[in-house]
Amino acid sequence: MKDLKLQPGDIFCSTNPMALGRAINAVQWFWSKDKESRYSHSGIILDYNGKTLEALWRFSSQNLYTAYAGDNIIVGRHTHMTPEYFATGYAKIEPDIGAIYPFWKLPLFLLPPLTQFLNFTGKYVCSVRVMQFLFYCSLVNRFTGYNPDDVADMIRTKKGWEIVFEGKLE
Repeated sequence: MKDLKLQPGDIFCSTNPMALGRAINAVQWFWSKDKESRYSHSGIILDYNGKTLEALWRFSSQNLYTAYAGDNIIVGRHTHMTPEYFATGYAKIEPDIGAIYPFWKLPLFLLPPLTQFLNFTGKYVCSVRVMQFLFYCSLVNRFTGYNPDDVADMIRTKKGWEIVFEGKLE
């Protein structure tokens, strides 16, 4: 599967079959317009080899191919992503590398409007981190209020996005 043509600035969403992932999908499904929710985590691709940046226990990196082997993922690319946009977005979020995951914010997603207005601490969950990066790349207009299902729906349906890969990562 290393033949995926990943580029810096691609984004991805992944499944998580554990209890937290199932709970996230249940809440996302309840609020979703299309009544479909498959992905419960999202992150940013940093290089051609699959190095990621994602909000895990900490805002940190791992390798897409080893971390998500056997999992269902979607990888998307904004058609206007450039090396310059990537560098600008990365420079803005790089100081937050190492930050602890804000688990206390997950309950806000039970009432999604809260996630748009109560993000004043600068600590963000995975999907908001992805959207924050894209915001600093000047590719989206806002970054709060997004969950992983929203990110996947954006890749699938919004103008300017293409699916690089969707399926089981072998």
